[in-house]
Amino acid sequence: MSNASACGDNCARWILSIASKQDVTINLRHLMSFGDGRFAMRVLNSSNVVHDMLGLIAEYDIAMHERYG
Repeated sequence: MSNASACGDNCARWILSIASKQDVTINLRHLMSFGDGRFAMRVLNSSNVVHDMLGLIAEYDIAMHERYG
């Protein structure tokens, strides 16, 4: 697992590129923009798979409500 929280949104394309070749597990403490394209990403907090930023934002929103109310 790598801590990607120190990376800016410019790292997202590299993360997706590496992940297209091998499984990658990252830790994010912020909502990183992975752009307008489609992808497959498992959110470990919920085990749900999202396929675009709208799905990732929805997962982020659920996690924030669970954590902060």
